[in-house]
Amino acid sequence: VQPRDRNERPYQLGDLLEGMERLPGSKTDLSARMVFSEEEKLKISKDLIDLQIETNKMKEQYETENFELKTKILALEERVLELERCSEKVTGERDALRERLHALESSRKELADEYIILKSNYLALGKELDQEV
Repeated sequence: VQPRDRNERPYQLGDLLEGMERLPGSKTDLSARMVFSEEEKLKISKDLIDLQIETNKMKEQYETENFELKTKILALEERVLELERCSEKVTGERDALRERLHALESSRKELADEYIILKSNYLALGKELDQEV
């Protein structure tokens, strides 16, 4: 068991030495990777901020359009109410005019009947007058 450990130790030591030789290069690699990583973080942050700006613009546009639509809806509802009031007023006036028309038609019929009676009386009186003359 001991010779085996002795054989392994130099092997491990060699690996350590080899790793030590790579250490300065890996520091440079690590620095480059960290710089690259920071650049990526900055790009992602910039993209996120751009996305938030675009989202805020879209929200603002949505709110503006929503406000305009609600304003139009309220104006149209007000117009509908105004038209309904006008319709009720016109309906009331129409009903009043119909009643007046019926009253006038009744009066006309009565006058026509009275005229017929008066005409027939006139003709009868005219005949009587002719007979007396």
